[in-house]
Amino acid sequence: MYPALFRRVLFPAYETLIRRGTHRFLEEYRRNQWLDAASIRRIQLDKLNNLLEYCWEQVPYLDRIWRQSGLRPRRLQSARELEEFPTLSKHQITSNYLEMTSTPWRGRSLHKTTGGTTGDPFRFEYTMESYARRTAVMWRGYEWAGAGLGERTAYLWGSPTPNRLRDRLKDNAYHWAFNRRVFNANAMLKESDIEDYVHAIDRYRPTALVGFVRPVLAMAQWITRTGNSIRGPASIITGAEALYEAERKEIESAFDCPVFNTYGCREFMLIAAQCEQRTGLHINADHLVVELVDPEGRGVTDGPGDVVITDLHNLAMPLVRYRNGDRATAMHEGACTCGRGLPLLQSVDGRILDMIVTPDGRNVPGEFFVYVMLGRVAITQYQIVQVDTDLLEVRIVCNDALARSECDRITAQIAEVTGPSMRIAIVKVDAIDEPASGKRRVTISLQSFRARRASS
Repeated sequence: MYPALFRRVLFPAYETLIRRGTHRFLEEYRRNQWLDAASIRRIQLDKLNNLLEYCWEQVPYLDRIWRQSGLRPRRLQSARELEEFPTLSKHQITSNYLEMTSTPWRGRSLHKTTGGTTGDPFRFEYTMESYARRTAVMWRGYEWAGAGLGERTAYLWGSPTPNRLRDRLKDNAYHWAFNRRVFNANAMLKESDIEDYVHAIDRYRPTALVGFVRPVLAMAQWITRTGNSIRGPASIITGAEALYEAERKEIESAFDCPVFNTYGCREFMLIAAQCEQRTGLHINADHLVVELVDPEGRGVTDGPGDVVITDLHNLAMPLVRYRNGDRATAMHEGACTCGRGLPLLQSVDGRILDMIVTPDGRNVPGEFFVYVMLGRVAITQYQIVQVDTDLLEVRIVCNDALARSECDRITAQIAEVTGPSMRIAIVKVDAIDEPASGKRRVTISLQSFRARRASS
């Protein structure tokens, strides 16, 4: 009853009141998903050409590097012709921030900072329409897994709790309206915490559970190990980390429900998600252009490639052929039997965040450290390495002198979660070593650190 009321009346009324229009974009994307692949490619190409025309005129940095590459303004005949354009790195955007911000939106846009699951904090600009559209795309993907608007949903997520009472009350009211309850994954550290979370979610009885892979897996393993059971959820959505097939089966066995994998990042939110068939992950091709390329930016047809993304709607800072640091593999077996014309990823291959295990038995997910580093603009790269049972090195690269007080705040925030048994050392380095795969890991656990040291 409530989900239908929220979806049809309350949510559209709220979005109309604040003049954002997410509900209208959601209807558009719901219609698009059932178009055939050729029709979706036509929509994508039309949006892409409009974006490129805008960039040539309004984004000085893109105009300059494109002309330096020998390109001139023209309408593309296929999205594949994007391969002629150079790719964009976070470093390029950060170093040319003003010129990357489109002229009409300077001083008018919104901005976010990502902690960087590859260890590179990054700030970017965006418009309210692009935010509404990416939110709509997210709800479309969550609907496929039974976690649509207004559905009773538990979130095992890593968002920090606001400090101010007013902000906490606002958050609680917002979550209540959306019919969801948020459980802080970063606070689920010990065996007793896992037990408390399982019982709390059991009492809440959600229709769906949305969570980071590692905390959801830890709950599943506790349920299996102890012989406990949990009422509901009817489906689980995982994200933020790679989900392996063995882990999926373990979670499904413990919770007795299907697991749906998703892929996203803070710059674009949901990039791809699994539908009811749970084979590949449908790419949101009516909203983004997702390419898999080699180091030179050329498309790869077999095996994993570097993920390169173009946001078709963010006019404040158009990210055209942006490398987000991930790797993925496309699926070429043909259309999904669900009937949607959206193309498929077979797998996301390059997002692995190690779990840090403290001497007193706490399990700290790698995603926690991403939140610790959010907004710390003096830090350009970082990596957390557990070099001994009770020693954690926070390796950082700074673009400026990092104040002692800032180091103390980082140490205190980590120590609050890792506990008194773990020593924390902040180590300033000139660079973070890149592994052969090209995908730097935010956290390296003691076990993987020893394995690396033994093989070197």
